[in-house]
Amino acid sequence: MTNEQIVEILVKKGIITADALAGAGKLNPKQADRFLDYVFDLSKLKNIARMVKFSPESMEIDRIGIGDRVAWPKALAKAPQVRQGVSHSKIALTPVEVIVPFEIGQVYKEINIEGDKVEDHIVQLFAKQFNNNLEQMYIRADTLGEAVLEGDLIDGGSTTGYIKDPLMALITGWLRRADASNLVDNGGVNVSDSTFGAMLRALPEKYKRDLDQMVFLAPSNLEQLYRERTGTRATPAGDEARSSRGRLTPYGVTLDTIPLMQFYPTIVEHLTMPGGATPVSLRYNPVLAGSDVVTLQTLDLTPTLPYTGGGVDYTFDDVNGTITPAAALFGANVKVTYQAFPQVLLTVLNNLIVGIGRDITVERARDIYSLTDQWVMHAKVAVQIENDEAIVKAHSIGDDI
Repeated sequence: MTNEQIVEILVKKGIITADALAGAGKLNPKQADRFLDYVFDLSKLKNIARMVKFSPESMEIDRIGIGDRVAWPKALAKAPQVRQGVSHSKIALTPVEVIVPFEIGQVYKEINIEGDKVEDHIVQLFAKQFNNNLEQMYIRADTLGEAVLEGDLIDGGSTTGYIKDPLMALITGWLRRADASNLVDNGGVNVSDSTFGAMLRALPEKYKRDLDQMVFLAPSNLEQLYRERTGTRATPAGDEARSSRGRLTPYGVTLDTIPLMQFYPTIVEHLTMPGGATPVSLRYNPVLAGSDVVTLQTLDLTPTLPYTGGGVDYTFDDVNGTITPAAALFGANVKVTYQAFPQVLLTVLNNLIVGIGRDITVERARDIYSLTDQWVMHAKVAVQIENDEAIVKAHSIGDDI
């Protein structure tokens, strides 16, 4: 969908226009629900994840379990000696606050061909990009906070100094949470049927009865690699993979894509270096060559030059996924940011949860000195996995066919 189409639909639906705001900039409940539904529908996550709307500061989702064994032998004229109880547990959705500040100059409004309507247009575009940023958070965020060039986040920022990405440090995203689930190490081997077969074997037996409710989630480029590999077969499936964009179904399970899921996922680890030149293993191997950035764990919003690899401050082994300190880093507590090889999730539909608070504000203020309209969007979001047991994560998948 083009930006123009998005704008047209939003205008028709009356979502976030300059005249649609409630008092003090806070959307009323109907406006908030309409905005949340529409923004979530724009996301590819709408067919994969479950959105939970909440009004209080936090929310708990109930889980009910009955155990694996509920059937027992029936003795004649005797009551059963065992009665299976029902267990209850809760998943907490703890929201974090996010804000989108921007401004629109009076001169720009006057010379733009859309005139005064350009303001609504720009607000709606910021709302769409707001959703994209949130989706990136849901997928890859890690509270350790990855190191990123300041210039990649802020116009005019440093092109050599790194800062901790404050948005990606707010929550723990699905990929990081899935590290506590069932893991499959693909060992750097390229994606194939064997990759998906290993994931299905790693899935607990009780979830295999409903494979039609399962889905593989992969980056777009990894799906393309698997499509190209499948297309080499001299079979109807090979012809279908080459000649259409129909969904692939390895072993009968739908392979879906999340466009904002990175092909080379960004990983951040906090490590304590040894007191000598001893290699320290990272969480994943291999690692994308040249993607390593090493700083102190205390990295914040002040642009800081990273440590130098190549044996100066440390040596990085991309193939084996290790870092070996030089004398300058002996005993240091460091943040290591790098890009791992592709990853895939296997999960039950709607097992991934997005929590969004209804207390949304969209406010505008006029700066009479700079002749600008200053806008700010404010929301509260949370992310969770309902059932860790019902998810499999494959990592270290090769990046070729």
